[in-house]
Amino acid sequence: MNNATSSPSFHHMKLFVNGVLLHVAVGGQGPALLLLHGWLGSSYSWRKVMPALAEHFTVIVPDARGYGDSAKPDAGYDGLTIKDDLRALLHTLGHRQAFVMGHDMGAPVALLYAAHHPDEVLGVGYFDEPLLGFNLERFTASRADNPFVYWWFAFNATPHVAAMLWEGKEERMVDHLLTAMVADPRSISPEDKAEIVRGLRTPGGLHGSFGWYRDSLRTGQQIVDALAGRVLSVPLLALNGQHGHPGVREQFDGLVTTVEGATIPDAGHLIAEEQPAAVVAEIVAFCRRHAGRLAASPA
Repeated sequence: MNNATSSPSFHHMKLFVNGVLLHVAVGGQGPALLLLHGWLGSSYSWRKVMPALAEHFTVIVPDARGYGDSAKPDAGYDGLTIKDDLRALLHTLGHRQAFVMGHDMGAPVALLYAAHHPDEVLGVGYFDEPLLGFNLERFTASRADNPFVYWWFAFNATPHVAAMLWEGKEERMVDHLLTAMVADPRSISPEDKAEIVRGLRTPGGLHGSFGWYRDSLRTGQQIVDALAGRVLSVPLLALNGQHGHPGVREQFDGLVTTVEGATIPDAGHLIAEEQPAAVVAEIVAFCRRHAGRLAASPA
């Protein structure tokens, strides 16, 4: 079990849900708040915001299938399957409603949760990520107005090749990528990098890590289908780092009724690790503004 996120207010467990064994950390009290990490992440990614959020919410932080201390099955890495994992996890823990926040590749999953179960999701967070199915090709194209090409989408999606080239080089790759994901490299310690490498070196860790990318086109189509002919009524919090993914809020124009958002100053892609106080403040304020949905929605 990953003890890096342990504190007196959090306890760790493993639960078998939707056909997969998931590791999850749970702490605090109040409305349920689920935090889903992205690529190269795990529950550990939220370690700096978990204690402060637990003062306001029952904070539920899983390792997604394929990551950390959760199981690494061969398949099931599309957005709807992972959404079903999370929904079954929340229900098993006794929560029929929750605020659901996703970062990086966890953000499309959070959006699908809100789109398919709007009465269960009180508010959804979409943090520093393109909108799969709508604009991903804009950021993966090699062109003059796109100075930072998202090359890893196609690389990670190539079956077997990515894992073959990563194996034995996990430390070097993690060091390179995480340094590129932050505005200040000092915000990621050697211990932080070692925790990511540990997860990748568990049996199936590399295969699981690239799973979201192998199924990314399928996930994008799932989002297109979920939003086709409708405007999502679940309030959405869009956050991006000052030096992270641009235009997170604007990409939802015409797709979501209520979109609120902010650019987190002095942060790259890993906003919760670089500027945890700012991220906590945005999440708490957003959830307070939409707490009325808890009473209005069915239990």
